[in-house]
Amino acid sequence: MLMLGLFRRTPFLGLLVLAALALSACGAVSPTVDGTAKSGIAESYSGLIAASEFVVGPNRFPFGLVDVDGRFLEGAAVNVRFTLVDDESASPKIEAAAHWRIVPDDFIHTHDDGEGHTHFDFRGIYVVDAVVLPEPGIWVADFTVLAQGNQTPDVQEAGFRVLEEANGPSAGSRVPATESLTIKNTRFVDMSTRQVKNDELHNVSVAEALGSGEPFVVVFASPQFCVSAMCGPVVEVMDDAREALGGGVEFIHIEPWDLAAARERGELTPSAEVREWNLPSEPWLFVVDREGRVAVRIEGLVTVDEVVDAVRGHL
Repeated sequence: MLMLGLFRRTPFLGLLVLAALALSACGAVSPTVDGTAKSGIAESYSGLIAASEFVVGPNRFPFGLVDVDGRFLEGAAVNVRFTLVDDESASPKIEAAAHWRIVPDDFIHTHDDGEGHTHFDFRGIYVVDAVVLPEPGIWVADFTVLAQGNQTPDVQEAGFRVLEEANGPSAGSRVPATESLTIKNTRFVDMSTRQVKNDELHNVSVAEALGSGEPFVVVFASPQFCVSAMCGPVVEVMDDAREALGGGVEFIHIEPWDLAAARERGELTPSAEVREWNLPSEPWLFVVDREGRVAVRIEGLVTVDEVVDAVRGHL
């Protein structure tokens, strides 16, 4: 069965993201009593945005399509129309095609504190790679869908806010020279919640990477203390992307939570690094160019291909 994750909103994340168990698509296309086609296509879906921060200018726009029973529509052809609704003319309108992107579904996720969270394996997510939103305010995304068997289910629109400026580092801005933890000065278990003994994502600090004059990648994500299932596979994706690039680019993983507080008191407190970068949510990924400026910023779930393409564009 194809699966997607359950995305949950928290005060720190501020994510307008929900996800649930997806229905496998198979069989003939004919309606059932409850209005769901035997092929797995429902009569209607809601659009659920999988990111929390959008700014004036180019934006990556990730989302899922879910029916009333929490089943996700996968692999459809989707176009999105963006409309600013803060004025009487309800304009401008911008249209863009979304791409269905497959994501990992085999990551390990546990909690030392024993707290239970609902998580499902990921199958994929829809992404508009780059939509330019020219004005701040409240926007609405309308979805036009062509699904299996040429079905065209109705999709409820989704609203979101566009900010004048980003909270954290924005495209073109310099990143903080963070003295992030490395394997040279910290035990691996004290700086990462990955279920491995060691990895290649903690070899240098952000400050050291900036001093090298070479492009690098920074990811803020927690495999173990994630409150949204989105963050679960992100670090694994980073490691796969690093290997796909031949290991020639530094990837730096930073936990977004204070691990001591999480493990000892069960408190999810933003880490010092997250506060320094002023990030409003997690997970986040930044591709940093040779000048130490943000070349690409991505919030939420991301695929290996997206990361590799983003990095190669700045080598």
